[in-house]
Amino acid sequence: MNSLAQQIAPQLADALIVSSSGGTVRGADLRNTGVALDIGADTRIALKLHDPLDVVRALAALDGQVKAVLLLSHALAPETALVLAQIAGCTFFVSDMMPKGADGISVRPLETVFGPHRRQDPQPTEWLMTTSGTTGIPKIVPHTLRSLARSVYRFSRDSDQSALPVWGLLYDPTRFAGLQVVLQALIGGGRLAVIDTTLPLADQVTALADHGCTHLSATPTLWRRLMMVPGHGRLPLHQVTLGGEIADQPTLNALRAAFPAARLSHIYASTEAGVGFSVTDGLAGFPQSYLDKAPGNVRLKIEDDILWLRPPVTALVAGLPGIEVDAAGYVRSGDRVSLDGGRVMFMGRENGLINIGGVKVYPETVEAVVKTVAGVALVQVSAKRSPVTGALVVAEVQLDVGADPDTTRRLIQEVCRARLDREAVPAIIRFVAGFATNAAGKLVRTGG
Repeated sequence: MNSLAQQIAPQLADALIVSSSGGTVRGADLRNTGVALDIGADTRIALKLHDPLDVVRALAALDGQVKAVLLLSHALAPETALVLAQIAGCTFFVSDMMPKGADGISVRPLETVFGPHRRQDPQPTEWLMTTSGTTGIPKIVPHTLRSLARSVYRFSRDSDQSALPVWGLLYDPTRFAGLQVVLQALIGGGRLAVIDTTLPLADQVTALADHGCTHLSATPTLWRRLMMVPGHGRLPLHQVTLGGEIADQPTLNALRAAFPAARLSHIYASTEAGVGFSVTDGLAGFPQSYLDKAPGNVRLKIEDDILWLRPPVTALVAGLPGIEVDAAGYVRSGDRVSLDGGRVMFMGRENGLINIGGVKVYPETVEAVVKTVAGVALVQVSAKRSPVTGALVVAEVQLDVGADPDTTRRLIQEVCRARLDREAVPAIIRFVAGFATNAAGKLVRTGG
């Protein structure tokens, strides 16, 4: 199999990647960069770099040349990064952020990796991804470039250059969703616009528009935040993609209204299982017919209300602790689903339910109802301990600009009482200025 450098679209000789900070990377440079002579074929390297451009340069140089590359988020604590590097058997860090190494693991700058050496017959390189949990040590999931790039759409070499997509990168490129955007741009053919996500959101939208971003992927939470920015309609989007969280109907409806000319897709994928499938009909959940035949040759099944999936090319997860794979190769997703009128609807993560007097309440289900209320921009539902029922449902709400808190509170209560079980109706409603998201762009869920 060809390495990443060999698969970079041949029509991309000029500026393939541009950054809102002013940096650029050329496709020709990525194809031709080698590694230093002291980097052997059995080397296992951990990457922890702040600049997404550097992450891409390192991956293009190392894939096919080393045994394994561990991709670590710049937001990961150094002590956690060291533990993960030790678990992965890495020899050294390539980092501009690690203050020091550990026994058997040194730290070296990125530029010392590059050199004249490039093997003519690339070897398979493991791409070690980490899960995006917010507590504890993340799991390491081994992929190959083949499993990661399975869904990449490749434009023809003869395609009109002006018609090639400009992908905006708002995700951390070491996370699964971010890497999908990077690979689609590099291998598929197009340009990647790397946005400085430390800037205010309004400045990020301006940078995306200035770069002519036509294709953009974000979590539903991030999309709702983007749509709160005045001037988001300047984005010349042809493709709107959602992933990482449940794509609820209110968010899908809002995106269709905001970007009527764009194709709307929500992607089901995970670090553990790899690329799953996409839904393009503008509706939440997915058609029940996918259980018989899903797009992309993915096999799906539901057992005990949990979705299982078997992509044709998967991560190397069999036998990994904390990841359940059955004898037929199906990976347990951990997502609870229900059938509703020919549709498979996502209820929430099985490990995230709130138990209220024996009744199971999924935060995502309550959030989807609250989002339908006029005046609600974002909502996060969590649990608060109760000596009577065991827990209470807490809804933290960010208001739309100009929304009245008292009116919105009343509407939330009315809508939830009409559409939810009594136990799922929020007992506490708090109004907040905003919400924290992790490096994967997902809400950081904490207890109430």
